[in-house]
Amino acid sequence: MKIITMNLGELDTSCYIVVSDSGNAAVIDPADNAEHILDVLGKNSLTLKLILLTHGHFDHTGAAAELKEQTGAKVYIHKADECMLDDRQKNVSYLLPGFDYKSFAADVTVDEGDTVTLDEITFTVIHTPGHTAGSIMFTADNAIFSGDTIFEGSVGRTDFYSGSPAQQRQSLQRIMNMDGDFDIYPGHGGKTTLSAEKRHNPYLLYLDRL
Repeated sequence: MKIITMNLGELDTSCYIVVSDSGNAAVIDPADNAEHILDVLGKNSLTLKLILLTHGHFDHTGAAAELKEQTGAKVYIHKADECMLDDRQKNVSYLLPGFDYKSFAADVTVDEGDTVTLDEITFTVIHTPGHTAGSIMFTADNAIFSGDTIFEGSVGRTDFYSGSPAQQRQSLQRIMNMDGDFDIYPGHGGKTTLSAEKRHNPYLLYLDRL
């Protein structure tokens, strides 16, 4: 499994291309600039099969409509965030009036424990509500694509549509209880590891104060 990282859009969102041994690809959180994503796919001779969304905010979905139209790739999102894909208030794209957000529909809605397969790669869905009701993380091999559930030293905000501090505490406690170690590829900021976040992330260390 190969991972290509791009930082895209007004909010410097981390977008990931996950590549199978056969040269097929999944794009996780295509934030913006579909042309650039398509260019990277083309230069690497990759065929886009899947568009995986960790949640419905515009800064993680902004290029999905065009990618879907250009490639026919299937869009996956948690069922609780599906309503955000065509609602500028719910996906908070209204905060950037000049942002040309294009609505689209999901092809598949997922929930806790579901799996999505790309050749030899299996993505497993972990439902982590809090940032939004439908926030999810995708695990594959030793990687966690965490969206805005957890960052290096921080976590996602909970004050937009369907956010919940109480649900976030439960999701973070679940992360604290995870066994083993993983590389974490978050929705913003740099790559980190589960073990590092358990040791240093104050939102995990002081859950009782949230």
